Amino acid sequence: MKHIQLLVLFILVFGAIALPFNFPNNISPASGQELTREMANWDMINYNQYGTGHNPQSIINAENAATLEMKWIYPYTPISHPKIAGAKTFAGSGSPVLIVDGIAYSATNQRALLAIDSSTGQLIWNKIVGYDNEELQQKYSHVKGTLAHTHAVNYYDSRGIVIPSFTSCQIDGHDSLIGDVVFQLLELCGTAEEAETWGNRGYYASIGTHPPQFYQDIMVVPVMGSSGNGGRSFIAGYDVSDMENPKRLWQTFLVPPADGDPEWALHECDKGWFFSFPEWKDSGRLAVPCSEVPRENLMNDWINPQSSRNELHSASTVATIWGHYLIDQETGIVYLGTGESGPYPNALRRPGVNLYGSAIVALDATTGEFKWWYQTVPHDMWDYDCSWNAILGEVNGQKAIFKACKNGFMYALNAATGEPFWIYHPPSVWLPQPGMAYPDPKNIEDLQRAWPTSHVGEQDFISANYAGILEADVAYDGDRLYLGAYNMPVKVCVPEYPNDFGNTLNMCESDRHPTNSTIYGLDANTGEEIWSFFIDGAGFRGGLTVSGGLVYVPSGDGFLYLLNAETGEVVTKRSFGVGLYTQATIGADGNGDMKVFVQTGGMSIASWGPAVYGAAGAMIALGLSDSPGIISDVVQEGPEPEIIVEPEIVEVEKIVELETKEIVTETQTLISPISYLMIIISFIILAISATMFVTSGSWKFGS
Repeated sequence: MKHIQLLVLFILVFGAIALPFNFPNNISPASGQELTREMANWDMINYNQYGTGHNPQSIINAENAATLEMKWIYPYTPISHPKIAGAKTFAGSGSPVLIVDGIAYSATNQRALLAIDSSTGQLIWNKIVGYDNEELQQKYSHVKGTLAHTHAVNYYDSRGIVIPSFTSCQIDGHDSLIGDVVFQLLELCGTAEEAETWGNRGYYASIGTHPPQFYQDIMVVPVMGSSGNGGRSFIAGYDVSDMENPKRLWQTFLVPPADGDPEWALHECDKGWFFSFPEWKDSGRLAVPCSEVPRENLMNDWINPQSSRNELHSASTVATIWGHYLIDQETGIVYLGTGESGPYPNALRRPGVNLYGSAIVALDATTGEFKWWYQTVPHDMWDYDCSWNAILGEVNGQKAIFKACKNGFMYALNAATGEPFWIYHPPSVWLPQPGMAYPDPKNIEDLQRAWPTSHVGEQDFISANYAGILEADVAYDGDRLYLGAYNMPVKVCVPEYPNDFGNTLNMCESDRHPTNSTIYGLDANTGEEIWSFFIDGAGFRGGLTVSGGLVYVPSGDGFLYLLNAETGEVVTKRSFGVGLYTQATIGADGNGDMKVFVQTGGMSIASWGPAVYGAAGAMIALGLSDSPGIISDVVQEGPEPEIIVEPEIVEVEKIVELETKEIVTETQTLISPISYLMIIISFIILAISATMFVTSGSWKFGS
């Protein structure tokens, strides 16, 4: 009987998906809020240029969130998103949905940019820039690699363009209304000859996982190396006053030239700070000025001790910047969180503090000059980068940069000087050997360690986390900060150093410490914990959203939790049957109805919870119920979601392919009634299998 009841519930909920994608307006008069364009739109991956992840709307709020129901679903299909030649990519999208003037934008992992009617879920256009990774590497011998997934897409209101995460060392800006590429910047990585003059030895990653930012007529963009493959990383500023002819104004390098610079770590020493785990643990000290670090500890930074000519090892670099960086439009300061020092975990041939890896840096957007820097992990030996989003906010009336790093610490830094206001370390974080992966900048032996446990004579070690303890975007509503930390320790065995290139990362097994996540609400002024919310058995990755007094938590256990922003209590939750790893976004459709947009599928991520391997997934829109008295849930409290296999979905749009490197034009083929029927049938089949699997109790991660 229980199976039948759940099956009926699944069919009723999913069957509603295939009804006509037009619903009445759902704005609640009781909210008393006039909908502004700021509230209607979600312009950038983390809402706005300052990365807050906070939409100030209150139409969807704690009082009515329980009535949220599915309004439409747009399934991603591998047919409509062709693969990139010479590159491995996942189907679907891992990029949070943008909402701009009633249009929902999504960038797929296979580099399609989609515009979808946010009222109906119908495709408006689909544009693809044809990349050929093999051709790229033949033309540019110093470039390697294309990212398997897409992190972000941004809309720039002053220019009317949409730019997704870039690849192939080029930026493509699309007209927001018709999708045509109207802005391009090619050869970000330079020619092989030009890169050699920069002191490059190694391979640029060919990936930039977050779109650029603009300050007046200057566009700022990172061009990074690849951990284990080298590439001399830098940040660049471009004059884009003439959009058809952008020109590089400045470059600020983040690693020394290949032939070395013995005084590299001394050049900007007077502007920088180090985080010292031992001093923080012993005395609570928040930062060590660079001037306090012995000179011998800073000399010969990055230089390979086996080199007779004081050169860098070919695989050494600062890795790709993953997250939302920002520019204060009042001061012209750009704030970035950098990738890890690479390669890892064996750092034997890159001694020193390894500036400016795993750090937070502030540059003058007009000149590229350092304003300040704060290195969170000197001599990083375990992928503890400081990427993901930075947030510009306030601490007791002073401008602050909020930054969560993968080492498990949340930093609130003075935006003008880089000096910390406060530092927070989640108490839920399990550290197998506290301090083993956090070298002390004052201890030269720490700065010469090969891997986290080499100083105690062990080759194998337990990492506190597979991919980083705070490996997600944080959110900020002006009063509170929200962050998610998780535990998933792994054992790493005998890390051999690469001869020339490559990360020799050998994970033997998962550790027996349980996998879990905890979401925290902090006082932004003090860094004090206000509340916490525990999720057992799954990790958290992707990002938090705060809006209408609710914190939206897409979890690895398949639920989208809606928490009370003041207390952390669960207001309601929705199950999607698959681990979620992309943050939810909130905006208004063309009718003025507020919706919550959720991305599912798009990647294989076993470390964060139940994953659908290779599933394209879908974009799903939730909205307030047309019958306010009825509480609608995808799955009510009770059974947990299942690891599902994506059903085969019929083609929803047709692509006309042009020659390589040309923009693909779209033909707008809307979903037919037959397609609706097929979707219903697919979900009924899915419901049957999901019901049987859920009630078996065997879904849980790690079982």
